[in-house]
Amino acid sequence: MSAKLTRVWVEVPFFSDALSRLPSDVEVYVGQLGVVDLDQVHGAQAALASSGVRYNADLFRQLPNLQLVQRTGIGVDNVNLEDATAHGVVVCNTPDGPTESTAEHTVAMLLNLAKRIKQGNDNLAAGKFGPRSGPLMGMEVQGKTLGLVGLGRIGRRVAHMCRHGFEMRVLAYDPYVTPEQAAQMGVELADLDTVISQADFLSLHVPSTPETYRLMNEKRLAQMKQGAYLLNIARGPLVDPVALVAAIDRGHLGGAGLDVFDPEPPEVGDVLRNHPLIVATPHSASVTLEGRVRIESMAVERVLAFFRDERPDDVVNPAVWSVGTLR
Repeated sequence: MSAKLTRVWVEVPFFSDALSRLPSDVEVYVGQLGVVDLDQVHGAQAALASSGVRYNADLFRQLPNLQLVQRTGIGVDNVNLEDATAHGVVVCNTPDGPTESTAEHTVAMLLNLAKRIKQGNDNLAAGKFGPRSGPLMGMEVQGKTLGLVGLGRIGRRVAHMCRHGFEMRVLAYDPYVTPEQAAQMGVELADLDTVISQADFLSLHVPSTPETYRLMNEKRLAQMKQGAYLLNIARGPLVDPVALVAAIDRGHLGGAGLDVFDPEPPEVGDVLRNHPLIVATPHSASVTLEGRVRIESMAVERVLAFFRDERPDDVVNPAVWSVGTLR
């Protein structure tokens, strides 16, 4: 039986008015990204968590009343799920909230790279208007091969946009998708090496886990086609940044589109911030008004459900119920 909800910690300010759906007698503390003010958050029963705090055994011990960590997004790599389960803390995410925003951002990155929009913008800003060749010469994406590593919610939406919108060939690696499912999407399944080696644009859509750490390392980057582009809108640790810059600088890759980094944020002087062939955004793929409204609404609904003694949607550590450790 969950205790009556009286105090909620919101890790970063909300964009929407979703918090108004909490009962009027609930005390809400709104913090700032990456900061844990124990004097303020002590006593919180639920945390509406962003990506800037590490939720682990040490923090759970300092927050004995915390029963629910609700991520406002998909990734839970900043939450130690084993520690949460051991301390009886339920962890949820909102995987459906950012799908459209993140997929659109991925396609925007792809087109930015193909059409040399960054180079054209910089050229004009420098007072030039040409030459209309060399670094300004783009490509059409129709008929090109999009390689997807991961066919989850976002990967599938990107596949649909590129397959039906641009008539691209879509090749994907995902061990959890059957050939029949892929065929219904108009996607060809292949092994990872084939997807990497045949893609004109390779887009990553997998979580950050020990198995996917540095998925795109020096060896795999070398497998990519001459002049191909890498897109990482998923998680920074998937890509070796040193190897990526080296592959671009030696002319093997045409460039990259990055919304995530490791470490994050990158240092002010990091080459990833201003490389002429890298389009970089500050982990903002899901930051649209529509996306944030969906995510924040879903997050608050899961908090309300939990404190109604219901099992909320999208629990990512369901073992917390079976081990009998619920707080």
